[in-house]
Amino acid sequence: MRKILISILITISFFLFIERSIAQIDITNVSVINDLGHVRISWEYTGTDTIYINRDELEILNQTEDIAEITDLSIKSYIDITAQANTKPRAYRISENTLISSDIVSTYYLTSEYDSCLQQIKLNWNDLDDYNPPFPTNDWTPSQFYVNIFEDGILQKIPVSASENEYTIENLLDNTDYTIFIETQWQGQDSTSNSNPINLFTQMPISPDYINAISTVVDGNSTNIKFNIDPNTELDSYKLLKSDSQTGEFDTLETYTTSEYELIANHNNSKPETEINYYKLISINQCGRETTNSNLINNIVLKVEIDDFDVSLNWNNFKENTLISESYEIYRSVNNLEPELIGSFSNFNSFDDNIESLQSYNQFCYYIRAIESGTSISEYSQSNVGCVYLKPKIYIPEAFTPNNDGHNDFFQAVFSFIPIEFDFKIYNRWGNLIFETNDYSKAWDGKEFNRNSAPTGSYIYYLRVKSPNNQVVEQRGNIMVIHP
Repeated sequence: MRKILISILITISFFLFIERSIAQIDITNVSVINDLGHVRISWEYTGTDTIYINRDELEILNQTEDIAEITDLSIKSYIDITAQANTKPRAYRISENTLISSDIVSTYYLTSEYDSCLQQIKLNWNDLDDYNPPFPTNDWTPSQFYVNIFEDGILQKIPVSASENEYTIENLLDNTDYTIFIETQWQGQDSTSNSNPINLFTQMPISPDYINAISTVVDGNSTNIKFNIDPNTELDSYKLLKSDSQTGEFDTLETYTTSEYELIANHNNSKPETEINYYKLISINQCGRETTNSNLINNIVLKVEIDDFDVSLNWNNFKENTLISESYEIYRSVNNLEPELIGSFSNFNSFDDNIESLQSYNQFCYYIRAIESGTSISEYSQSNVGCVYLKPKIYIPEAFTPNNDGHNDFFQAVFSFIPIEFDFKIYNRWGNLIFETNDYSKAWDGKEFNRNSAPTGSYIYYLRVKSPNNQVVEQRGNIMVIHP
């Protein structure tokens, strides 16, 4: 009987040994599951004993400690809430009381450097072989890394070679939420593991949603450009850019610092009578980076020509790069009097003005106002002022009778304009100067400098005048003095 009992015990021990020898523990996944650094460990176990989850010690990396005892073998995963895997890599192993244990599998610790001005984030994840102090050997070998990027909830997945442990994400958007983590594909494993996530909000001062170019108003040889800026912006720096064509290179004219939401920029010496310039305003953030562009706007160049009494006006479109309709108002000023509105048209670029009824005046100046449809009449753009002049007309009588009878007693030139310079001289037939004046309103009364009456006969006059448009007229001729 004793021999039989010994034999049974030996048999049972043999089968227990066989069972123990074929029991297996396989870790199937180790991942950081949140930004608190909690780690989920999953496994498969074919034995029947209690198993233990081992983790490298927090302070002494080359040692391990038991962090959990699993007696319910239906449990296949465990969440380590004390891992602090958001501060360092962690290594895990699962074991029995015996020598049976799993591979050692570690997490990856992801760090980052964000540069708001370059709009990039540099990622680095630990190279476990170079970790100091020594790290427990990682039995799994990565075959591929993936950089997972959630940009406002939209996922991008970028493959990175298993030989790399850094990556730079470019062209990040301002004021956007990002969540980034490294996903590891392991050699010979079906599942992938995740690193700790990086949560980032790309905080930057809010750029304006819009900058609207409103108007261009010519003031002498300068152009004033008005812009409206989104009041919700947090920026206060702007650049005024100019080009000589809609698609050409733009040059910076001026930089402005303002917290106002209406900006009137100035282009000095813009040559508004001959040059069409195109303008836009751009907001600049604290990194010197351009953010919001305004729409394009241009000045109106008015060209005015005269042919006898017919004045022709031609101008370019306001906001040439849009299909928005404008109405144009034509203003005329005569001899520097107050301007008056003489015409209003939609989508026309020319106008003809007949001034025959105004020939008693000599100076005619015009400008155009453009009013964009749907805007206030006070929001107008204004062209340069273009002036033309009637050809100076001078009438000089051929003879006069200075006998004080109240009829034709004086010799005087008559003008269609008011001279700004005047020189009038009378010579006798021997070439002697007998009368001179620089006052266009003063007439010759037929007397010489000595106040003697000039004898009947032919005399020579010389006239030099300058008109308001700086045209100089010189004229010589004969005048007959008759004493009835």
